[in-house]
This record gives sequence, structure tokens and C-alpha cells, in this order.
Amino acid sequence: MSARADLFRGAVALLGLVVSTSSRAADATTAWRAARGDVRVVCRLNVGGSFEARTTSLTGTLTPATTRPPAFGGELSVDLRTLDTGIGLRTQHMREKYLEVGRGAGFDTAVLSELRLGEVDPGTFRGRTTFTGTLLLHGVRKPVAGQVDIKREGAAVSAQASFPVTLSDFGIARPEYLGVGVADVVQVKVALSAQPAPAGGGAP
Repeated sequence: MSARADLFRGAVALLGLVVSTSSRAADATTAWRAARGDVRVVCRLNVGGSFEARTTSLTGTLTPATTRPPAFGGELSVDLRTLDTGIGLRTQHMREKYLEVGRGAGFDTAVLSELRLGEVDPGTFRGRTTFTGTLLLHGVRKPVAGQVDIKREGAAVSAQASFPVTLSDFGIARPEYLGVGVADVVQVKVALSAQPAPAGGGAP
């Protein structure tokens, strides 16, 4: 009877290990679709102080490509035509004169792709790590790097990332109006909530 009990307990433990391993493997290969997003571009002024250009128009799906180091296919896109600085004329100048969103593809959208995280387990990691990626902005592709804080809330994953962007690297003139200008380096801050994508990564 004791032998049977030991055998039963062993079978249960083995089943638990298989389920746990399978669950982690599935999590590590899950595609993630942006459910909510908030993008803030912090612009420092040459006279002191700063302002923010903001939008919630963030979309995209990321699909795990490798686990060591964690790398993702897919992309995250921001509609630059929706950026708002809180002042109408300043917003118009930023969109039309400096970002040149009217030039269409490659200019009206910023795209972050080829994302890689630091040496972490993508299926279970929580906390802060580094990331790298490729940013398409103003028709130019350049590598970017920054920090990201990752949290897990049930089936969802939330992330808060920040990284610097040097405007001149992307051929963007430094915004200036009546002698008040923006520093060449702006800070991009992204808050993102992602849900597991439907099979195939498409929209539901």
C-alpha cells in the first residue's frame, strides 16, 4: 500500500512538472498584441523646462523569435499624426514642419522592431532589464537602446520603457520658435499593456 502511495505521489509530481514546463514553454512562445499604450516624448527646452508630446495611438504584435537572448519579431507602431503637445500651433509645427508626416509612409508612423531583451527568461521575468531595437523615424532606421520594467497581471503583461532619441540622427531639425528651441536629444517613454494574441497573431 505504501509502495502504491509512493508511486501515485511520484506520478502526480511528474505530471505537475510536465504541466509546469509546458506552461512555461507556451508562455515563452506566446505572441503579444498591444492592447493599450501611452507614448510620451519629453522635449527639453534651451531656455529651461520642458514639454511633452503625447499619443495613445500605439499598435502592433510581438512574436518571440529566440529565447537566449530573448528576441522578438513583429513591430510596434505609433501614428505620429496623433501626437499632441497641448498647444495647437506647436503641435502643428511638430507634425508638419519637423516630423513631416505629410510625406506619408516612413514619416507619418514611427516603428520599433527587432526588439531584444537582456539576459532574462522571457516566460517568467518580472522587473527591470535592458532592451535594444531598431527605430524607423522620419524615413531613417537607427538602433536604439533603453530600459524596460515588466509586470505580469494575470494573462496580461505590462511594460514601461524609456530610451533617448537624437533628432539629428534621424534627419530631424531641432524644433525652434521665437528663439525657444528643443534639445537635440529627446526622451521617449512608453507604457504598454499587452495581451496574448489570437492564434496566427491576427486581430480577433
